[in-house]
Amino acid sequence: MNKIAKVFIVCFFMSALHNLVHAQEASIVSEPAALPNETSPKELRKGSFTLALNASGSGVNTINHSGKNWSLAPQAGYLVANRLVVGFQLSMGKSSQRLKTGTPAAYMIPEYEFYSVLPEIYSRYYFLDFKLKPFVQLSSGYNFQWGNEQKGSFEASSNSQNFALSGAFGLSFRISRHIGIEALYNTRFDNNSRIIDSNENLKYRLGLSMFIR
Repeated sequence: MNKIAKVFIVCFFMSALHNLVHAQEASIVSEPAALPNETSPKELRKGSFTLALNASGSGVNTINHSGKNWSLAPQAGYLVANRLVVGFQLSMGKSSQRLKTGTPAAYMIPEYEFYSVLPEIYSRYYFLDFKLKPFVQLSSGYNFQWGNEQKGSFEASSNSQNFALSGAFGLSFRISRHIGIEALYNTRFDNNSRIIDSNENLKYRLGLSMFIR
């Protein structure tokens, strides 16, 4: 997929969401009994700001080796329309694997320590105004990775840079007027990285969100 196609996908998605929001608002205005200003809670109305953080982690611990993976993504966004957020997120992650002391030489798996930093532009749309709100999200950015890998006596450093396009869907549950907890499944659509990436591998994530009116 070339860069023009990638940019087209992102623009098409955001345009579709924007048109969907305006279509809903137009439908509400056309109904005399409806109250446009009450279609969304205050925290989901156009002009609000949102701060969020989602994260995930995993680990393995066997007789011969141990490994850890973690990823976190802080977000800052602005509601450009009711229930539609556009903003910036920074996905950061680390993957590592180590052999334990005394592991037989025949147990040949690589040891590594890789880092990943992915600045992204994202858009998110909430479908409902209830306490439990499903949402979809699209994000795109440029992925930076670096680290070291060792297998036996061979050791090498690696780095990688590539465009990344991700999509997610999830649920947000409001626990107070301005605070919500969320669970989401995030997947990478386009990633040409040559290095293990926790931001990509850790798909199930939990987080908190805060809305500021």
